[in-house]
Amino acid sequence: MNYRIVHTSDIHVWDFPLNPVLWVGKRTLGLGNLILRRARKFRQEYLPDFVAKILADQPDHLILSGDLSTTSLSSEFEKIRKAFQPWIESSKTSTVVPGNHDRYTQWAQRRRLFDRYFGNTTDHLEYPFLKNLSDGLDLIGFDPCRPQPISARGLAKLGHIKELRRLVASVNKSETKCLLFACHYPGEVPPEHLKHEKGHEMVNARMVVDALSHLSIPVYWLHGHIHYPWRYKSPTVPNLVYLNPGAPLLKRKEGVSFGRWVLDWDGNAMEEEWRSEPGAANTLVESD
Repeated sequence: MNYRIVHTSDIHVWDFPLNPVLWVGKRTLGLGNLILRRARKFRQEYLPDFVAKILADQPDHLILSGDLSTTSLSSEFEKIRKAFQPWIESSKTSTVVPGNHDRYTQWAQRRRLFDRYFGNTTDHLEYPFLKNLSDGLDLIGFDPCRPQPISARGLAKLGHIKELRRLVASVNKSETKCLLFACHYPGEVPPEHLKHEKGHEMVNARMVVDALSHLSIPVYWLHGHIHYPWRYKSPTVPNLVYLNPGAPLLKRKEGVSFGRWVLDWDGNAMEEEWRSEPGAANTLVESD
């Protein structure tokens, strides 16, 4: 048996709304940044090519760990849903959790825009939730994203952390051999990227890490948020590994990376492979 998961994040498609009402509040800052900088950096015209790469990977399950949009516009979510339509139609073939840009404004949060477009991939369960992907392989989805006036920090609700502890305790130790934890923010970051986390961290991440530390099976924390790819073994939890695909459509001097993690589960062990365009692999940080 081989069950394949493809994980990616931080696609950041963007749009300029015609309705002036949608330019008010925090979105004014986001759209201003988009005009001055982000629109040149995040090359959404390559999205069909990126989807073709994932299609060629032949995943059984696709995991998108947030920041699919830039300012939480319906038109942005529609682009993602249309692009990944082969997988997003079912929770059996996809899991999509939000990033801070997907909870960008109070307006979008009150209307639960992200959940309207992607809630079917989580069976419309409240966060955190636990679901089985394959024999011996479970997934927990977690959402610490909240609209903030300016900050990009995340904050997990104490009730969510309490429920996470309950879910961890409920994992069937005789049947579950590996756990995937899908959450936009990382709990820990490689030392060389601490400067990129400053001001962008999940402020109570330690409580989340501590909750997962009670598991004795391998745990893969699938995240994004910081736009550099890495495989980082937790310095505090021996069986925890962070996998960050970076930002696949962010154009750097090497070009766009099309970065994603390909995970192959054989029923007993997980094999990890980071796939990207030639040259982009030089930027992958690996730490054991």
